[in-house]
Amino acid sequence: MVHVTIKSTERLNQVAFLNLFGAGWSGVDYFFVLSGFIMVYVHRSAIGKKDKLKSFLVKRAVRIYPIYWIITLTVWCLFLVIPSFANNQDLSLGHVIASLLLIPQKDPHFKDKFILEVGWTLTYEIYFYLLFSIAIWLKPKHSVPILSAWLLVTILHYRKLVKFPQDFFLLETVFGEMNLELVLGCLAAYIVIKYNNKIGKYRWILFGIANLGYVILEILGAWGNIGGRIPTFGVLAALLIIAATSIDLKDSPKIPYLLIFLGDASYSIFLTHMPVISAITKTLQKANLGKYYDGFFAPALLALFAVVFGCIFYSLIEKPLTVFLRKNIVEKMFPPKAEGRI
Repeated sequence: MVHVTIKSTERLNQVAFLNLFGAGWSGVDYFFVLSGFIMVYVHRSAIGKKDKLKSFLVKRAVRIYPIYWIITLTVWCLFLVIPSFANNQDLSLGHVIASLLLIPQKDPHFKDKFILEVGWTLTYEIYFYLLFSIAIWLKPKHSVPILSAWLLVTILHYRKLVKFPQDFFLLETVFGEMNLELVLGCLAAYIVIKYNNKIGKYRWILFGIANLGYVILEILGAWGNIGGRIPTFGVLAALLIIAATSIDLKDSPKIPYLLIFLGDASYSIFLTHMPVISAITKTLQKANLGKYYDGFFAPALLALFAVVFGCIFYSLIEKPLTVFLRKNIVEKMFPPKAEGRI
């Protein structure tokens, strides 16, 4: 919704949904915290086991890169055919290769440096996989001091007690504040694993507090500055994930198939929604149809179309390709024993 809001305002001069989703960027915070949670909760058995490292990295690469490459190259080709859609973006081969490999760019968030705008979030994701690889490769007595030192520098940098020269932009990724949300996710997983019986008693209260907090912050964020995202949306995301996981473990609620399907298709939706929204709003702008674009129905229809497009892409491309790669790469390299899904 936030990207619908942004593009509606930028290109069609229309405020969508009264700007209620102006703080929808907080979805990135939830994504990072959830990623950290999944890493620890799902892969904790691999910690300290060097023989699991190759399997972990191959599975992560197969999960992230192929679909991302397909969509990035498709968008790049579209930009080459219709340059006005590229918004003066660098379309050189070197830049495309950097985008495909998710190499950090010379910008703290490098949001406008990737062919696919959301690529900057995956750069942090890949970096976190490498950090977690240290925990797998080394025994805890060695990995804990290394990761603790990294965390200390990251916190000091976040508090502006440590600063890096501008030329050392890679350090902004290595010790960037967004990494703290991945750490919050790891902490949330540890709490669920260690104290689930205790927090389970208050799971619905925590769930209610987290959701109420989100509503309040989204409203405040839509029309003003709420301050740092780590102590606000980051902490709330961790609280929500702890509560939701506890509810799932304690109550085993029956989840509607539609929600399960949307969860499975979430990666495709995540990667395709921005190109779809951008292309449609750009087309409407060029055709001078902005006057027919209202603040509610049209943006809602656009958001729905983007989600449906992502679901179709998942069904026709991501799902079959993932099954194929799992059978022909992952299972051949690591014959299934107790190997989990990628």
